[in-house]
Amino acid sequence: MNMRDIKELTHHSGMVFAGGMALASMSLSSYAQQHTDKSDEVERIEIRKSYTTHAMDYSTGLNLSLRQTPQSATVITQQQIEDLALTEIAQALRYTTGITVNQAETDRVFPTARGFSIDNVQFDGANVRGANGGVEGDFLSDMAGYERVEIIRGAAGLLQGAGNPSAAINLIRKKPTEELSSSISIKTGRWDLTRAEADVSSSLGFNNSLRGRMVAAYQDSGSYMHSVERDKTILYGILEADVSPYTQVNVGIDYQKHHTDGVSYGDPVPMYYTDGQRTDLPRSSNTGSKWTYRDRNRKITFASLEHRFANFWQFDAYASYIDGHYDDKRMYVRGYIDRDTGLGLGAFPGSTTGDWNQYTLDFRLSGPFELLGREHQMVVGWNSNLEENDRSRRSTLSALEPWSFFDWASVPEPEFATESDLLWGWETKQSGFYGGAQFSVADPVSLIVGFRSSSWSHKEYDFYPQTMDSSVTTVDESDSGIVSPYVGIVYDINNHFSTYVSLTDIYNIQTQKDRDDNLLDPVHGTNYEIGLKGEFFNKRLNFSTALFRVKQSNVAVPDIEVIVDGQPEQRYKAEDGVETKGYEAEVSGQITTELQLYAGYTHRVARNQDDEKVSRQAPENMLRVTTSYSLEKYIPGLTLGGGVRWQSEIYPSRMRGTGPNGEIPRQGNYTVADFFVRYQLSANLVTSFNISNLFDKKYFESVGIYNYGAYGEPRNISASVRWDF
Repeated sequence: MNMRDIKELTHHSGMVFAGGMALASMSLSSYAQQHTDKSDEVERIEIRKSYTTHAMDYSTGLNLSLRQTPQSATVITQQQIEDLALTEIAQALRYTTGITVNQAETDRVFPTARGFSIDNVQFDGANVRGANGGVEGDFLSDMAGYERVEIIRGAAGLLQGAGNPSAAINLIRKKPTEELSSSISIKTGRWDLTRAEADVSSSLGFNNSLRGRMVAAYQDSGSYMHSVERDKTILYGILEADVSPYTQVNVGIDYQKHHTDGVSYGDPVPMYYTDGQRTDLPRSSNTGSKWTYRDRNRKITFASLEHRFANFWQFDAYASYIDGHYDDKRMYVRGYIDRDTGLGLGAFPGSTTGDWNQYTLDFRLSGPFELLGREHQMVVGWNSNLEENDRSRRSTLSALEPWSFFDWASVPEPEFATESDLLWGWETKQSGFYGGAQFSVADPVSLIVGFRSSSWSHKEYDFYPQTMDSSVTTVDESDSGIVSPYVGIVYDINNHFSTYVSLTDIYNIQTQKDRDDNLLDPVHGTNYEIGLKGEFFNKRLNFSTALFRVKQSNVAVPDIEVIVDGQPEQRYKAEDGVETKGYEAEVSGQITTELQLYAGYTHRVARNQDDEKVSRQAPENMLRVTTSYSLEKYIPGLTLGGGVRWQSEIYPSRMRGTGPNGEIPRQGNYTVADFFVRYQLSANLVTSFNISNLFDKKYFESVGIYNYGAYGEPRNISASVRWDF
């Protein structure tokens, strides 16, 4: 019997409560004795080629079904990724219920969920990347090494620690298989897109106790925006070993290298002429020039251990190290365009390099216990995250001459200094103990209670090597013993429906500064949610609907923009009494044998204590639909499908005017449609044809993130072929 056989015998469900450990210990010994020799085979439902899944293995810390999770949860499956030809995380998020992706720069995106910034990225359930190091760049990471994306909307502070009540984005890496499985895919498309990807997985011997998988991809492409060209290299490798019948170890490397020419710093499209009228510039417009670029690479080295005890308890450990680097030449652009000459814009060029290191540890002990004649589940754990960032800047030796935006791509490159004139950086630490339990109160009712005790510290420094005194300015803030409770109740109405209510505490550190150069205090608040969930067709179709309410205090809102060392910098002020209310509905999975459907609708409104609407950079209403239909009965091998993305009006937060006379840019509601066709040429050969933005809708995906706007991508056409062998 190997590790995979053991997994088939393991109970899975539940959440945690550390305070219940003392009670559990009274009955754990007798419970373990009763269950050590048990061999009840627990049903494990594996849904292949589907738009849904039965279990979420990582996002909640336990193997809960979507119906058992007392929060809104979504899984973007491998089948959806393949159908929609998704190659970036941001692309997957654009099709997810409640999530908006603001493409505020050519090389960074700022996604939100329920109107709140998404500021954390998880890998296999471990919180690896935080916003302080520029997590917005991670959302452009390639999907080649990931099997699916799990999303829990709302606050997820129990396992995650500090964070916004937006969403926990969990990337599930591809795992090795015992059987030899290999594939090669080639993709081509508009704007000179060329992509090649290879994926090989197999047993490596030792009676299948050692397995490995390797994924490699390379992509080169142009863009609909002037001067923008991209290439990226992806390498992913993992080894999985059963070191004993009860212990499994994984080690791997996740490497990505991205290069982009023609990058913008800030929104790429000026939205106003000097007379206050809106521009109607082509979608190819870009404030980046031919000489601007950004190189970004990161390597994640990770290891995990899973040990299952004879009493059905399990110990999990995860460790990872990120080694990242970037360098760029960019220019921040301000001002308004003269309608006739194109003059009027001012540029602030600079060259920056940066290094970041991040260390993550996560230890978790979970398992069943018996109390008062009923079976329950528990988990206790501790995790820690340390992120270090060091950056340097080289300024220009001469100013740029006035230049027309109508020929902006040809702005001459200024001369940059050979030595850095500014060094700066920061260090952020987070750690915490967490615990909780899922108590089976009665056959239809389970109570989920838990808490997390967190600590954090944040330090910043600025160093000017060319000054006589070389003074260092330091920000040093910290807090500890922050208790975040979690309570949820799930009631099974019948075999198909359950209802739930949950309450989660919100605590989030802020690195925004006020006009006096001081850090804002952390955000506090509470996330309430009540919902109804359902499972149908032997759990192949999931349904959920939820009402949510979020109350926050000390929320950062834009105040004034200041110039620091020749560069514009936004400053903020704290606002109390911000309340967000809304509802969501989602259905995912198999409607009929031929039809797969994913559909989600979200409505939310955020108001401050003066009853003014805030957080309008994200829409108040949005609809996401993806579907596929197999024509196997009529034309063997043929599948058709597509998607629809609709959202309501957006404009800058707090009605912040960005025009010359305080004009407020707006993007009205819009609909974007997508289409795909897939044909199975043979058992091992499949070809696909995709069209995104089928009707070539012209729209701004974001407005006023900085001062300008960013167009959504025009109609894009691609074709691919994959050979499985």
